[in-house]
Amino acid sequence: MAARGGGVSVDKLPSGRFRARVKRGREVVSTKSFDRKKDALAWEAAERVRLAGGFDPRLGKTTTVAAAVTEFLADREGRVAASTVATDRRFLLALPVSIERSPVGELTHAEIERYAHRLRVSAGTKKRAVISLSAFFGWAVKRGYRIDNPARGVQVAGEVPLHAATMATWDEVEQITGKITNPGYQLYVRLMAYTGLRPGEMRALRVGDISGGRLRVLRSHPEGHVEKDVKNHQARFVPVAGAVRADLERHIENRPPRDRVFTAPGGGLIASRNLRRDVHWSKIAPELRLYDLRHVAVSEWVRAGVPLATVRTWAGHSSLAVTSRYTHVAGSEDAAALELVNGRAGVTRGSREPTPSEEDAR
Repeated sequence: MAARGGGVSVDKLPSGRFRARVKRGREVVSTKSFDRKKDALAWEAAERVRLAGGFDPRLGKTTTVAAAVTEFLADREGRVAASTVATDRRFLLALPVSIERSPVGELTHAEIERYAHRLRVSAGTKKRAVISLSAFFGWAVKRGYRIDNPARGVQVAGEVPLHAATMATWDEVEQITGKITNPGYQLYVRLMAYTGLRPGEMRALRVGDISGGRLRVLRSHPEGHVEKDVKNHQARFVPVAGAVRADLERHIENRPPRDRVFTAPGGGLIASRNLRRDVHWSKIAPELRLYDLRHVAVSEWVRAGVPLATVRTWAGHSSLAVTSRYTHVAGSEDAAALELVNGRAGVTRGSREPTPSEEDAR
């Protein structure tokens, strides 16, 4: 008796063994005998995939996620930034046991999505966890553990909340910094809010990077890690608003180009935790994180009508889609855009909806 299907047959021989044959068209291209039918079927499946130039599904079924993660993290060392490896390790080594013990080739998109949604962390942290998972499963595809990436396309609810960060203004930041007594910390907070630099970029900023009312953003120094190129490896120039430019120029006056623009009161690099403690951040700005100062800058640029392509360049966003997340703050710019639409549609400038009395008079 033979089991057939898709160019495959498994026959039971007179000896009691099972012979698997793989065909291409009518031609038998591979054959092998086994004591068990189960083994014959497994072999023919792997052989058929191999002949098609694919992968052996048995590898993903016999390797656990935990074992593959260990291999993945070791492979990442030296290939990506140390801070990226540390972040990946933080998320991937904290996976629940149910996922760790699962075969890496059998986890589904639904399981990964369910795990991400159940994380009791902020939307931003969930999104970063998904990025690490996607990097891991992308690596698993290249290594032949599976044929798809189950973390790709996982949506994190609340990724773009209308929180205080995007609604805060420069005026509000000035009120907050007015309560900071340390002049260095005060300028640090103000400059971050006006330029949108990331914390690591602020720490790496040198006196020589400031010239002609612009910041040259080349490097980043994440806390606890070595200095490296900026995110996306894209150096950029960011203008310094007049509200903070004079104070910044006084702060760096007569200092060597290699000096860091900002250092802690006792010397050395600024630690965000120490800054928050020293300025009593939880009291003076309870609804804002330090990182939200970057969002303030981007939001204010959008409110001012700066073209999104320019905002993207100043902010160092990886794509225009990231910048477009801030368009909800434009508000007044919608009116100007509507004027253009009305003009295109033949509606004169200054046209408005008639009042009830005017309607009655028509």
